[in-house]
Amino acid sequence: MKRTLSITLTLLMLIMSLFVVSCVDKDGGGQGDMLYTEDTTLGTGDTTFTLIVEHVNDKKVTFTVNTNKTILSDALVEVGILEGHDDTYGLYVDAVNGVTHDYKTDKTYWAIYEGESYANTGIDGITIVNGATYKLVASK
Repeated sequence: MKRTLSITLTLLMLIMSLFVVSCVDKDGGGQGDMLYTEDTTLGTGDTTFTLIVEHVNDKKVTFTVNTNKTILSDALVEVGILEGHDDTYGLYVDAVNGVTHDYKTDKTYWAIYEGESYANTGIDGITIVNGATYKLVASK
């Protein structure tokens, strides 16, 4: 009886370990699989901007985004590389390029930059400038 219980618990722990490992993204350093691992162009529209996504493991993917949207979060949701939820201060970025960071669980989050400067507003408060560069950086 003890041996059967011990084997069952060991198997259960092994299965749980495999599940946890399968949830961790080997490329992006967060949870989920990267949608794009190479630089790419997304969307259609009259306005073009660059989005650089920097993952925890120094993997960097550059997107050229074409859009008719005027707000950064709207354009990134439209092309399918941003997921978020409404929070007290606006849209909270949950996942970028398929990779989730959650400050409550792993103390990482997506920092937003306009050019080289940390953004003064949330991603849903940034008006797109044609030709500009924005960055989303996985940060601790």
